[in-house]
Amino acid sequence: MAAIRKPLALFFITVVACGQAAESAGGSSETPTTSAFLATTGTSVDSQPYKVQNCASPPATFSAMCQVYELIQEWHVDRPWPSSELADVALRSLEEFTRTETEPRPRILVCAVPHEDFSGFCARLAQMVHESGIAVGPAVDAAVTAMTDLGLDPFSHYVPPEQAGSFRANGLVGGVGLLLDATDAVGSKCAVIAATCPLQIVFVVDGNPAAEAGLQAGDFVVEIDGEPVDGLGFTATSTAMAGNETGSVELVVERDGGALLTFTIERSELIIPTVSVELPLPDVGYLRIPDFRDDIPSLVEGALINLSKFEPGTIVIDLRDNPGGLIDASVEVASEFISGGLVLESFAPDEHLEYAATEGGLATRERLIVLVNQGTASAAEILAGALRDRREAVIVGTSTFGKDAVQIPFMLRNGGEFYVAVARWATPNGLTAGNGGLTPDRDLELTMDMSIEEVVQAALDAVS
Repeated sequence: MAAIRKPLALFFITVVACGQAAESAGGSSETPTTSAFLATTGTSVDSQPYKVQNCASPPATFSAMCQVYELIQEWHVDRPWPSSELADVALRSLEEFTRTETEPRPRILVCAVPHEDFSGFCARLAQMVHESGIAVGPAVDAAVTAMTDLGLDPFSHYVPPEQAGSFRANGLVGGVGLLLDATDAVGSKCAVIAATCPLQIVFVVDGNPAAEAGLQAGDFVVEIDGEPVDGLGFTATSTAMAGNETGSVELVVERDGGALLTFTIERSELIIPTVSVELPLPDVGYLRIPDFRDDIPSLVEGALINLSKFEPGTIVIDLRDNPGGLIDASVEVASEFISGGLVLESFAPDEHLEYAATEGGLATRERLIVLVNQGTASAAEILAGALRDRREAVIVGTSTFGKDAVQIPFMLRNGGEFYVAVARWATPNGLTAGNGGLTPDRDLELTMDMSIEEVVQAALDAVS
């Protein structure tokens, strides 16, 4: 079967430089950019002089703010964003800035801002520098984090330089091996952790530090290294948990609505499970897909070649706790089960893409049952939705994670990273995984301690 290569990915594509991305982006004539703000102004707050200039040549402390703003306006799925909204969020972040480190006051504070609406941010920053000598770089980084965590969608976020590399493309927490989520009572994703939107462990990857320490899916994280998570951004909690993927981290969790439990996790390199295939019952094949890395399609193809020797009439595809990965990989895997035609569509302000299956798949006739749960996300949701729409596969389990965003990560000049949602996707029948995830055709609780034979039999009973 011919390989399929598409330019966009769920959660991950090759990281590109900001300048390269800006050159290839179409942009909008209404998009506010640095060219709209050319004046350089100077004034002072009490005895702290400051100067406001555009982003043509920013000081290092303002580099991320300039780049992230430009990337939002050129790439974000809901562009153009009103500059006043982003500036207001940045300004509010200063009022909530609590880090205590200080630095010598500059002779003149130079603020490079992407739009004149950020002038008030610079004035407030100058006042805080005068009053307490706060460190400018961390304060601006906190503002950029707020702009992306609070001002945009739930799946766009900024990772500061000191935390870059710990946020995994598929959403797993590096060094620990679990997937986190924060949703409110109606199922909407939250950027900030609160009592009404707690931080929950969606699943724990077997054989990795979090699982070995005893953490479980369904636990609510209350503290990380002694610091309460309430009020923190979702990205900040993930990166704090991952650290630099070495050493240990202490988590306090609430389990089953009762006692608080404390766990010490020794971070290490993650061990990611691979594709597995079995014939647990006569005439029934079982295929587990753990994620959608770029090598998964070839592994699935090999598994199906082995399974075809037994000519099963039914294949149970296990996508539970599959956090997703590449769009390309999900389309290639779908092509093993779908004989051509649409797999998904993605939508951006100036682009509509259709992803089609390649003919010649190895399992286009068998009855399909797809297993899902809350840990089934992004590219895994794409496959589940496509198989239901195009092959009448029966989805069994619980509602999925609910990620309909296509993301691109950008490496920034300051060493940080910016993950931006550039499009949204839908299944061939126009359904989306947003707002609560995909709803299964048969509700069924399948625990991870069940044997494969028990899981398959329970799924068969549910669809009979």
